[in-house]
Amino acid sequence: MPSPAADPAESASTRDRIVDVAERLFAEHGYNGVSLRTITATAGVNMAAVHYYFRTKEGLLRAIFEARVGRMNDERHALLQACVPADPQARPEVRAVLEAFIGPGMRVGQTEEGARFNRLSAICSVEPDPAVKNIVFGVHDDVGRLFVDILARACPHLTRDELYLRLQCVFGSMMYIRADNGRVARLMPDVRATPVSAASVDLTLSRLLDFLAAGLAAPAAG
Repeated sequence: MPSPAADPAESASTRDRIVDVAERLFAEHGYNGVSLRTITATAGVNMAAVHYYFRTKEGLLRAIFEARVGRMNDERHALLQACVPADPQARPEVRAVLEAFIGPGMRVGQTEEGARFNRLSAICSVEPDPAVKNIVFGVHDDVGRLFVDILARACPHLTRDELYLRLQCVFGSMMYIRADNGRVARLMPDVRATPVSAASVDLTLSRLLDFLAAGLAAPAAG
């Protein structure tokens, strides 16, 4: 099948434009709230271009996530490995393990573009479509399993069942803050949201880590 853009630079520009438009629309309206026709019309391309570069709407979503998370997960992996003590009897520090995994994703949100991707990640993580979840979870599975293994070593006082429940709280808190869906702002209108910046993200991350580390350090139930 011939490329819809003969010039390589033009081809790359077309592909990038489709990805950028799709990411913005998915973040604003959800994956199932946006059709391919809406994406092509907004990007100023024809349907053949989408089929050529991505084949399907799922392929387009996968391209967005693969483009965004590769560097972030490499950073997570390196930071997590650095949390593991050389002494096999020593425990990793809980807050450091949390920061190694959560920090890179939070810092992506230091720009408006990154904040948009964080919202998309959070929206897609609760998307009922199994294919969407498979894409979103799949790109993070390897580093996610490493995080769980190191955190389990850092929390020997927790049974697997107890760790499972607390991990749900960890992921829930992380994704809710990354989504920034406005629910808490609606309930607390007297508190002004701070503009997206490196300083505001770092402060939010520090407070989140304090909260989650305390929850994981709490004695096991019963």
